[in-house]
Amino acid sequence: MAAKTMNIDLVEEMVTNYKSKQYLSIVTNTINPMSFDAQSVWFDLQALKDFIATIEDEAAKHPEYNLKNFGARFYYTSYPKNDSWDEPSYEDIADVNKQYEKLHTLVAIPTAEMDGVNSDFDPFDVNTYTGKKPTGTATVIMAKNHGSLTPPETNTGLWF
Repeated sequence: MAAKTMNIDLVEEMVTNYKSKQYLSIVTNTINPMSFDAQSVWFDLQALKDFIATIEDEAAKHPEYNLKNFGARFYYTSYPKNDSWDEPSYEDIADVNKQYEKLHTLVAIPTAEMDGVNSDFDPFDVNTYTGKKPTGTATVIMAKNHGSLTPPETNTGLWF
């Protein structure tokens, strides 16, 4: 696969657009005031490779579903208030920096092409291999979060 590139000026323009529009709307919002928000999320490359390998490995166990064109959908999310992180349904973020409270982050959900549509699915749950969203109390799905947010983490090394 050939490496993809983007013009650095275009990248800088896109980052500036975000900071001058969406980010500014967030930090000047009067309904849900915030003094700052995360502007980037860093993910460990090996963790991403493992996430991808798990999608492929688990789906390969069920060739009868003929899933193809795997991907990951990155949802824009924000962390909940940290006063609830000790509760049972929050154990997946219990070790996250408490300063991440209310900050933007990304959550990756596996996708596969189903009937010509890139659909969310859980490689561990064949009931989702048709695109059906699982339901029920304490339902868990395969997802990737736990990146490092800037801010509050250091912005050393960032270009934009």
